[in-house]
Order: sequence, then structure tokens, then C-alpha cells
Amino acid sequence: MNYFIEYGSSRINFNLVYADRKTITIKVHPDNTVEVMSPKSSALELIKNKVKTKASWIIKQQDFFLTFHPLTPTRKYLSGETHLYLGKQYRLKLIKSNDKLVKLKSGYIEIHTPDTKNNIKVEKMLKNWYKDKADTHFHRLFSKCIEETKIFKNKSPLLKYRWMSKRWGSCDNKGIIHLNTELIKANKQYIEYVIIHELCHLIHNNHSCNFYNLLEQHVPDWKNTKNKLERLIV
Repeated sequence: MNYFIEYGSSRINFNLVYADRKTITIKVHPDNTVEVMSPKSSALELIKNKVKTKASWIIKQQDFFLTFHPLTPTRKYLSGETHLYLGKQYRLKLIKSNDKLVKLKSGYIEIHTPDTKNNIKVEKMLKNWYKDKADTHFHRLFSKCIEETKIFKNKSPLLKYRWMSKRWGSCDNKGIIHLNTELIKANKQYIEYVIIHELCHLIHNNHSCNFYNLLEQHVPDWKNTKNKLERLIV
């Protein structure tokens, strides 16, 4: 059941779930949805008051999760357009050719294709190229972060990646780390930060003090890195 409360100029929507429990708990999920679990006997007004007392924390958590939402402008995939790769800007150069390949050359991402005016095909070629690069760099950086942080001694966490519209990374309930393929456009410092952030979630699946203490232990400058990542437009 969906409800909401007003908090200042903000409106907080939440999904209410009644269960056999004794206390009311509130969770903010990475997609910014709010879930409230309540005893079956609790009155709705009491539940709403509880949400209101936690409103400041809820908004803070939602703002935090938004820092992991990539900001991707509309692309037209035309020659001269700027695209990022590992933190550096490159201009797109479409070259009419019977060959079909993508390569870096002298500050350009060259796309050789017989269909230079077909934006959909150009986009697909570029995304496949990014995916190939992610396959190389993500796994290497993932292994590097595990070895350097030594967070895991007897475990071998799994890494997967895919295109995501709202998040840089996530850790699912099976203990698998997921990275957004868009991260291949960021410099390696940012990629490592997201990896370590998600690795820490395998130890503390929340944003508690213990989580932040562990994160700061391995990325002392994480706040500055996070702020820079927030401003990254890929």
C-alpha cells in the first residue's frame, strides 16, 4: 500500500507493508523508494508520524543514493561530439568505410562504418566498444581492489556489469557486485572507489557507521572522490 507524508517542501512517498513484527522499520532502497514495515496492529497515523520523525534521515539517504545515479545527456552520435573514456575527453570521428571498427587515434574515437548517418548503428558500435573496454579494465581493477584492500580472505566475490540508467554500482543479496558499464568513461580512481564501496557492502549491507568506517579505512579521501563523481557527466 502506497502512502506519503509532507515534510517541509518535500513529499516522501512510501510503500507500507504489514507483517508479524513488534516494531516499525524504515528502509531506503538504492532506487530511492522507501519501504516501511509495521506491526499489523499499528494505526496509520502512528506509522506516518514515525516516517515523519525519520524524514530528515530518509532524504539524506535518498540524496546519497542519487550520487550514484549517472547523469547522461542526450547523445546524437555525430562527428565532433565529445565522449569520455577513462576520464579523458575524445571527439567522435565517423569515417565512411566498408570496415566496421572503433579505435582511439590522436584524441579521437574513430568509428569506421558504411553507415555513418545511421545514429542507431553508430551508437551500437560505440557501446560495444565501451563494453569490450569495460571487460578488460573492470576485471583487472576488481582484482586489484580485492588484493589491496584485503577485505576478503576466504571469499571470491563475483563481478558483473551492465548498462544502468540510475546507478553506478550495486551489491545484490547474493553477494554479486554489479557495475554500470558507463563507469568505463570515468577515470580509474572513480571506478576503484565504486568497486570498493560495493565490496564494503558485502561486509555491511547498509550505510551504518561501521560501513563508513570500513570505507574510510580503504578510501580515506572517499568524500572528495564521491563529490567529484557526482559532477561527472558521461
